[in-house]
Amino acid sequence: MRITQSMLSSNMLRNLSNSYNKMGKLQQQISSGSKLTRPSDDPVAAIKGMGYRTDLGKVGQFTRNMNEVNNWLDTTDESLNQVGNAITRVQALITQAANDSNTTEDRQKIQKEIDQIREQIRDVANTKSGDKYIFSGTKTSQPLFNSNGIAGSSEVEYKSLDGNPGTGSIKFPITDFDAAAGTAIDADGKAIEFDVPLMDANNAEVSIDGNGYPLFKAPTGYSNTVEVEVYNGVTLSVNQSSAHDMFQKIDNMMAKISDALASGKSGKELSDLLGGVSGTEGGSTIQGLQNMVLEVRAEIGAKQNRAETMTDRLAMQKVTVTKQLSENEDVEYEEAITQLITDESIHRAALSVGSKIIQATLVDFMR
Repeated sequence: MRITQSMLSSNMLRNLSNSYNKMGKLQQQISSGSKLTRPSDDPVAAIKGMGYRTDLGKVGQFTRNMNEVNNWLDTTDESLNQVGNAITRVQALITQAANDSNTTEDRQKIQKEIDQIREQIRDVANTKSGDKYIFSGTKTSQPLFNSNGIAGSSEVEYKSLDGNPGTGSIKFPITDFDAAAGTAIDADGKAIEFDVPLMDANNAEVSIDGNGYPLFKAPTGYSNTVEVEVYNGVTLSVNQSSAHDMFQKIDNMMAKISDALASGKSGKELSDLLGGVSGTEGGSTIQGLQNMVLEVRAEIGAKQNRAETMTDRLAMQKVTVTKQLSENEDVEYEEAITQLITDESIHRAALSVGSKIIQATLVDFMR
């Protein structure tokens, strides 16, 4: 086979072009830090890289979700701490008021402060995290308390049993409550009867707490849990679904305390409102309220511990996936630079040899 000058030139140009391509690819890898300049370089590695980036995106979103979880839980815990402090203040005031050396004016002053504490607790019940009410279940755009009282509260009607026919709104607190018979004594000492079960104007069943005040059923959504996804298939509840019931019992107890001070109860009767150390009275004594709030705070604390564990898990997951992505795509700089230097040396040698192989042309003789 006869090797012509044209063939030599073509082969040299092709080889030089391939050499440029190799050096260009290495230069791009070194400048970008990735050994994949296009999916066709390594389809398997490219597909793995897409999966790793998807995982990193999920971890990033879950981390942002965890920030929201921590905001809710921290705000809830701080709010309940304020409620606990308020109840402690009420406890101190009632202890002071139970001393029979207090005058009527002294107890009226204590009552005014307790009424303000009651309003403060209502304000805490309407606490927001961002633009969302944290104690309103999934009804995050609605406050737990409004100008009419707690959400879902309504008038409860009665029928008179004192010989004077008539109906009207029950005046609480009531005593001698008999849920089965549908009878009770209202705050004015009037014997009343009601339909069984006791219903409010919203046609919702009403129960009565240990203080003789109504416990209204939470409206739709107010007792729901707010779930936030913090990992694949893992969700955390960030709110307190029992908040409607808890704050209602606290508000009822505050009303009972205020009524007791206003009606001139004796020191012994006021002292009974404090309750025992065990707090087994639930929401019917001040100590019972304290224990109820502490139980809820303990639950929030457990959620905070789990949230912290999930935050650590996400951080570890981010490190692991980032390492896998690096091993899959990142260029080995030492190897790439060494190969680039080698290819440059080969390229220079090819240029030198090519200049000797290509014979002189007519143009060279015309110079």
